[in-house]
Amino acid sequence: MNSRRITWLGLLAALYLLPGCASAPAPATVSPPTAAPSPTTPPPTPTLALPSPTAEPAQPTFTPAPSLTPTAVPQACSPLQGFDLADLDDPDLLKADFAPPRPGYDDGHFGVDFSYWTDAQGQPMLGLPIQSVLAGRVAASLPDRQPYGNAVMIETPLDQLPPAWLEQLPAYQFIPQEAIGLNCPEYAYTPLSEALSLYIIYGHLNVPSGLEIGQQVSCGEVIGEVGTTGRSVNPHLHLEMRLGNSGMTFPVMGHYTNDVTDEERRLYCIWRVSGAFQPLDPLPLLLP
Repeated sequence: MNSRRITWLGLLAALYLLPGCASAPAPATVSPPTAAPSPTTPPPTPTLALPSPTAEPAQPTFTPAPSLTPTAVPQACSPLQGFDLADLDDPDLLKADFAPPRPGYDDGHFGVDFSYWTDAQGQPMLGLPIQSVLAGRVAASLPDRQPYGNAVMIETPLDQLPPAWLEQLPAYQFIPQEAIGLNCPEYAYTPLSEALSLYIIYGHLNVPSGLEIGQQVSCGEVIGEVGTTGRSVNPHLHLEMRLGNSGMTFPVMGHYTNDVTDEERRLYCIWRVSGAFQPLDPLPLLLP
């Protein structure tokens, strides 16, 4: 009984003191300590690199331009692949010499013919590659027309000839010539240039050369193959040289058949008998 009275008295005392506890300030909350930030390296202070007062100022450098290769001396090449120029004088190869024509006539033999049946290895000449004797420009690329058959003509200005050739060339003089032994239309010719060139025609090719007028060729470049087209009875190369004014072209040229046009005959007559293109013997120039 006494113990219950003490309990109740304690409870009443607690209720009496409770409001005082609500008005008392709450104890301050202390946050847990945070770790100290890691020390960081401060950014480097920018510095300006100054040249040493004693250093020489840098000098610009230049790459020297490559030296120019001197222009090569013009050379002559054999017209027949597998033959040297010295071989062209072989009587077993040379079948027809140069025979100057009479002025105004289309006779004689304006060039030289190279021919053989078979070589030392038994190979026929038909189809043998033909090479350009000189570097130059295509002045004619003719189809199978009389008398040259398939033919190609290369023009080389005199200043691009081998020096030894220049020493052997005759003086050029254009004396207009009337056609006497050849049926020609009017073929008045006016030179296109005062400069001179050497023209070389390669005749009787097996097939058309495929070259175009104005195309550049080099010495020794293959421009066709030996054939027997045109006025020919066996495979051979007809090589003909003439001296004349530069810049002439022969888009067409032909004679001696009923189907030739007047323009073909006119250009043929200018080339052969007009006196504008002076025929030369090729051998003294070709042989070293």
